[in-house]
Amino acid sequence: MKKVAIFYRDRKNSHAISYIENNLYSVFKDYITVENYYLNELQKGEIVKADAYLVLYENMLYYLTNHIKEFSKVIIIQRSIQKSRLKEILSIPTGSDVLVINDSKESTLQTVYMIYELGISHLNLLPYDDNLYKQGAYSHIQTAIITYGLEPLVPPHIKNIVNIQNREIRFDTFIRLMDILDLDHPIIRRNLIRKVHNDVEPNINIKNSYLENYLKEQMLNRVVDNSLSAVILLDKNFKLVYYNEKAYSLFRIELKSDFKQMRILPDNLLLGPDFKNELVSIRNENYLVEKTTIMLIDEIIGYCITLQNEKNLRDAEIILSNKLKNRGLYARYTFDDIIHESDSMKKCIEIAKKVSLSDDTILIRGESGTGKELLAQSIHNYSGRKNGPFVAVNCAALPESLLESELFGYERGAFTGARKDGKIGLFEQAHHGTIFLDEIGDIPPKLQARLLRVIQERQIMRIGSDKVINIDVRIIAATNKNLEKQMMEGNFRSDLFYRLNVIEIFIEPLRKRRKDILPLLKSFLGKLYDTITEKDKQMLLNYNWPGNIRELKNVASYFKLLGFFPAYIYNHNSIVLNNNGTYNIAPYDDTAIQMLILKIIKDATQSFNGIGRTTIHMKLSELNIHIGEGRLRRIIKYLESQGLIKVNNGRTGTQITEKGLEVLKKKEMLEL
Repeated sequence: MKKVAIFYRDRKNSHAISYIENNLYSVFKDYITVENYYLNELQKGEIVKADAYLVLYENMLYYLTNHIKEFSKVIIIQRSIQKSRLKEILSIPTGSDVLVINDSKESTLQTVYMIYELGISHLNLLPYDDNLYKQGAYSHIQTAIITYGLEPLVPPHIKNIVNIQNREIRFDTFIRLMDILDLDHPIIRRNLIRKVHNDVEPNINIKNSYLENYLKEQMLNRVVDNSLSAVILLDKNFKLVYYNEKAYSLFRIELKSDFKQMRILPDNLLLGPDFKNELVSIRNENYLVEKTTIMLIDEIIGYCITLQNEKNLRDAEIILSNKLKNRGLYARYTFDDIIHESDSMKKCIEIAKKVSLSDDTILIRGESGTGKELLAQSIHNYSGRKNGPFVAVNCAALPESLLESELFGYERGAFTGARKDGKIGLFEQAHHGTIFLDEIGDIPPKLQARLLRVIQERQIMRIGSDKVINIDVRIIAATNKNLEKQMMEGNFRSDLFYRLNVIEIFIEPLRKRRKDILPLLKSFLGKLYDTITEKDKQMLLNYNWPGNIRELKNVASYFKLLGFFPAYIYNHNSIVLNNNGTYNIAPYDDTAIQMLILKIIKDATQSFNGIGRTTIHMKLSELNIHIGEGRLRRIIKYLESQGLIKVNNGRTGTQITEKGLEVLKKKEMLEL
């Protein structure tokens, strides 16, 4: 945390002092601590130590020569006003004599200069002087411009008072402070852009240039960070100036480090001429490396190093081949991709590795979002079937009729709308591989009987056919439901349960393995993880994570976009566990839910169809927002009454209107 010292003449204007301090914290948050000093209280020979020094007026520098040793870190605060205050000043008639009043002579002059700097030249601004007032020099003046709390200083005959409130720290002052403190974090930049959006800046070209560069940087980062290659940029002295997410995850490098001393590349390559596709062994792994010199006119200004992992290249080739041959039926993840530190997850993986070596049916149990499919894919890739297909099907996502045809396939003419050549089912496509039946607890009763036969006999029969087809598949099922309870209620066959539950693997919810929270978050955020404060880390550890890893990933995405965590995370005590095992999140008020539902409808709206209420309810549940059917109906009815959505009859569903799109657009602009 960096220390910023601010110098004032005295403590008289406590409100202005507090306002300046809040200005700084609104941008720098917990990355700085502010300490205030007062010239009339400094002891002789007292030296103030800080990472940066802010002073209000230039003439204060003379008095600080005996209290500050590093004047290169001193910034004179420049201030401006909010856009909302500008309208009143512009409405004053042209040519008017206007009295300007502040809490000191220096502040008054600064305010006068600031207003002129903003391009306001149609007024004759007169800085207030007590002696001139006593001589009656202001008797003809009808208008005064003041700052916060100075109404008592206005001469009684002046009735038109324009209060510009407290002045804001200017954009260029923040930029200088960021540079001196070396705090060019994405979060701080977002906060600065959000703040200066409401301020009037005299140096508008500086502000616009910064915003344009920021936008370009964000766009380039999105492109480069999504690259499969590790990208590293060096200056001419081989100091690091940029790296993408892939490079960070591989080498855990830091900006301004000496790349030569890291010994990632041998000196004969790094210091030699440019090259392409050199095979280099780094930390027992092979990489194809390329080095490109960056020139400005005829001068070298830096170098670009790109590295591609040989394993990743080969995996990409295999994946591409599998996609072409099996239409994407492959498992991407292995046990190495399961990020964990908790003992329970270590034990879970240990058991999974042992059972991977057999062909026995596995039932993976755990709450929604705990990573059941990730574990299933890892089991497949650890087994002897790893070169075969991995077919995943969500039993809850498809209606009964479609699920049956997807699982077992059908012959030509089996039903109306069937393909003329028939279709191979997913069980057949998983031949010599693994089929993963996710959400097995939601499978309809009719299909439970057919599935039981498949597990028992390893045979299937297509719809519309009398031919039995032998299949060689390993079955992995998963559920977040209490199957024992469903058996007692008659919703799940007991014989199917015992066929599936040959080997049971239970994944603990995230709240019971808190050691995994920060490592997982680090993998989701990459280098942004280093910008999270210890206070926020503790808050994340204290939160219960009802949505488990899926919720944690969503929170990480939220942080990447906005630079802070969602409000309900900060107020975790408002999360309530219901009797049915779901969670309600109290901080979501009606307005927030209305906007969220409107966005869900927008994402689903197409030319001739929209989204049904049941699907909206499901998508809200996926976001861990659980509201009743009645409340959802009321919100949809309200959105329709406001002209934001159109509720159609039949299959068309609900669609967003032009007015609804405009409302969402305005909301997104306000959040920037």
